[in-house]
Amino acid sequence: MSNIRQLSDELISQIAAGEVIERPASAIKELVENSLDAGATQITVELEEGGLKKLRVVDNGCGMKFDDAPLAFSRHATSKLAKIEDLFNILSLGFRGEALASIASIAEVELLSREAGSRVGVRYAMDGGKVIAHEEAGCPEGTDFTIRGLFKHTPARRKYMKSEKTEYGHILTMVSHIALAHPNVGFRLMRDGSQTFDLPRQSLKERVRSLYGGESARALIPVQYHQSNLMINGFVGKPELARSAKKYQFIFLNGRSIQSRLIHHAVKEAFHSLLMHEKHPWFLLNINIDPQFVDVNVHPRKLEVKFVNQQEVYRAVRGAVHHALQGQMLSPVVSAPTTEHTTQLNFKPMLRTPMPGRSFAPSSAIAQTPQYKADDTFNVNGTELRPVAQVANSYIVAESEEGMVLIDQHAAHERVRYAQLMEAMEKSQPLKQPLLTPLEMDLGIDAARLVQDHREDFEAMGFEIEPFGGQTFLLRAVPAGLEKRKPEQIVQDILTDVTEEWKQNHTKDLKEFLLTYTACRSAIKFGDRITLPEMQALIQDMERTKNCTHCPHGRPAIVTLTFDSLETLFKRKNF
Repeated sequence: MSNIRQLSDELISQIAAGEVIERPASAIKELVENSLDAGATQITVELEEGGLKKLRVVDNGCGMKFDDAPLAFSRHATSKLAKIEDLFNILSLGFRGEALASIASIAEVELLSREAGSRVGVRYAMDGGKVIAHEEAGCPEGTDFTIRGLFKHTPARRKYMKSEKTEYGHILTMVSHIALAHPNVGFRLMRDGSQTFDLPRQSLKERVRSLYGGESARALIPVQYHQSNLMINGFVGKPELARSAKKYQFIFLNGRSIQSRLIHHAVKEAFHSLLMHEKHPWFLLNINIDPQFVDVNVHPRKLEVKFVNQQEVYRAVRGAVHHALQGQMLSPVVSAPTTEHTTQLNFKPMLRTPMPGRSFAPSSAIAQTPQYKADDTFNVNGTELRPVAQVANSYIVAESEEGMVLIDQHAAHERVRYAQLMEAMEKSQPLKQPLLTPLEMDLGIDAARLVQDHREDFEAMGFEIEPFGGQTFLLRAVPAGLEKRKPEQIVQDILTDVTEEWKQNHTKDLKEFLLTYTACRSAIKFGDRITLPEMQALIQDMERTKNCTHCPHGRPAIVTLTFDSLETLFKRKNF
């Protein structure tokens, strides 16, 4: 007797169901995508007990003919493909013809559907893959699909489901993502008889506001890119929306929610030094591309795709996001609490004494900057700033037409220094300052190897570090601005910073590490006392610097408290 046998139809169906229907959210995804392909403009999703007891999707789409109902539940039967060439021109969301057959093999299902203009509809019901009803029925135009007892015919799979709360969370995420991809469609989500949301047909920004709140919507920057075979639109969040997880990153390709490391990386590169370490940007991108330039059939659940020209897409996404960020006021704006909350502010006298560990010594890093008259004013990102005072030898208080502006003096000067060093490096004219006497430095094994292997990168930044035997080097020159701040110690600190980062991330350009940490170590510090003319000089430098609202590590350098917020805080209005 042969050891190889043909699988039964029942077993084939259950294997297929395991591939397509992973959990209740998977079934919802398949049904909602069918509704969208049917041209629905209103979709309702209902669930009970996390979707394990009951799932229902109702739409106002084109509906189904009486004779088409059985075919819809046949494996590999679809209205969306006719010939092989159609596989390379896919614009529909579902196209494999497996979903309904898979669901029907593991649960009890009922379909009610009526075509527009038809007098009567169809009712088609199955349980465990067996037909139990196929009859005419009265029903509204569109399709009403109900699933009861998901996985009841595959109990082994049912026991691997998580709690009702967890399964509901997956459904909420799934429906929210699809709703974001199709803001021109109304979505309603019901859970155990209670309404989670009821979204009307609306603009994309209003859809974001409805799902994620006004604060997120207010911090969005539009993204636009148009080419003959590639269009990108959507939003990218200001740095303040960045999070430690990638939860708020949405990519929609021709209306389909996908995952793409290529696009994730392109967006993060566009932010460059505007994000803190290990933070991920908030973004929502709709990418429309000619179907022949993308393969959507490379993943069993169609979550990943393959672009024919990966580099073209990468450059387009990075360029579109970079362009959107340019010229934007990216610093946080502090809003006053609403009148529903009580504001309590505790005031106490501030003595003119240094904070622990801080010195009143003037900063030598900007000692050579030009001096300006006290009544001079400056335009940072379109807003004129006038310095007023320094707080705690760390923050500059300034005023603008919008309100009170607080500047982190170290973060702001760090960004200025970063831009100056980068410009000099790009022009191959490093801001170099020779030392009167070379300094002997023992660098240690790791730092010595780094300097030896990458001397050209150090020289491009303005460092002259010459081997002097073993791990000992002679420091002959440093980037301008470092020479009067214990250069040997600062160079040691920079090398320590860069060496540690380089160990962790070899994919990043070493010059970027050098730029970031040289700028940081050469900037004025927290605790450095600076004069009003020096504050004015720093603000003017900021005016000439791109992305001056954030330091190279991504921390905010400027925070604005608007006059409107101040008046609300002091109960002059909005109370």
